[in-house]
Amino acid sequence: MSAVTVTQRPGQLRATLTGPVLGEDAVTALTAALELAERTSRVRAFVIASDGPAFCTGMPLAGDRPTGDILGGLALAHDLLTGLTRSPLVTVALVDGRVTGGGVALAAACDQVVAGPEATFRITELLVGLLPAVLLPVVARRTGHQRAFQLALTARELDAAAAVGTGLADRAAQDPEAELVRIMRELRRSTSAAVAALKRYRNTLQPGTGSLEQAMEAMRERLEDPDGRARMSLLAGQGLLP
Repeated sequence: MSAVTVTQRPGQLRATLTGPVLGEDAVTALTAALELAERTSRVRAFVIASDGPAFCTGMPLAGDRPTGDILGGLALAHDLLTGLTRSPLVTVALVDGRVTGGGVALAAACDQVVAGPEATFRITELLVGLLPAVLLPVVARRTGHQRAFQLALTARELDAAAAVGTGLADRAAQDPEAELVRIMRELRRSTSAAVAALKRYRNTLQPGTGSLEQAMEAMRERLEDPDGRARMSLLAGQGLLP
């Protein structure tokens, strides 16, 4: 089964994750779907959703994965997050389930994050001895650097209301699909060109997803730490890692 299913609706192209793990196949499929949306006339919004009980649990981090494989996946994810922030389309994450690790960055990179009643957000990298090296700049764009740091440091779980309160989500909704209808209605009040210009201007004021080189260096240090690897292997054996 494909990691992502792509459907088109009036004014939007939707990419639905068929599983919670943000593996390289899912990242590649999301990137391709975003590029397709940008090429398709009359598409105003690129929507990321999930058909499972969890929205996204992040990258696969089993302790026996080679460092090079993990860093390669990290680079692909960085490119996807950059694409979401720079896209001329309005990017929307419909979250109504558990979001952890890199899944938090996937949602946070979108222009609009709609959090449903089952949505929870948690930055879990430190729990497995790693750093949220790619994730932190994306979250900090929304929450501010100190709050993003605290969320990473404590691994505190946020429900929909708390996520809106911190800026990690934009809207809490009992019915995320109905909220998406409202977003699409709001988009019709402005032109696509004006929206694209606004996003370009925002990105000049608020830099994007941080340096890939810095993220790679920080992650490599943690991945090459024997204690960190042992912890990853232990948690993977307990089924606590994607």
